[in-house]
Amino acid sequence: MKKTIALFFFLLMANFLTAQTDPTPEKRSLQTEIQNELACFCGCGMTIQGCLGGMTCSESRAVSKEVAALLENGKGKTEVLQAMVAQYGESILAAPTKEGFNLTAWILPFVALIVGGFIVAKVISGWKQQAHRSTQLQTAAPKQAEQTSVSNQYAERLERELREFDR
Repeated sequence: MKKTIALFFFLLMANFLTAQTDPTPEKRSLQTEIQNELACFCGCGMTIQGCLGGMTCSESRAVSKEVAALLENGKGKTEVLQAMVAQYGESILAAPTKEGFNLTAWILPFVALIVGGFIVAKVISGWKQQAHRSTQLQTAAPKQAEQTSVSNQYAERLERELREFDR
């Protein structure tokens, strides 16, 4: 009986020592936040957290375990992200950092939108001017034709009267 109790106690202690403790809700939310900032390498174009939710991806599971291990070791969010960048390179980040050359990735889309807006405004302005010119020409053409026909009538009359005068 003592052996059975000792064996039961030993197994119970072994279970407590080897059992994984669930992370606290704060650590779980921090892990989720970090995994939303890391890109998956499987080619899905999603974050680690997104890939974990809908895909059967070994890369996202491995990175998730690494993040959990770093958090269990007492590292903070910035330390975990720095460790992941050190291990995988800056391509692990879902969004580029806002410093150095990566700053162009943040600024260039806005610059492109502004330049594109100016180009579209210029093209539309040119179309309006062209339409205005064509309507002016359309209204001016009948007037010119009318004027030329009137002046032709006067020229003919003048010639006729000059011939009659010469006789």
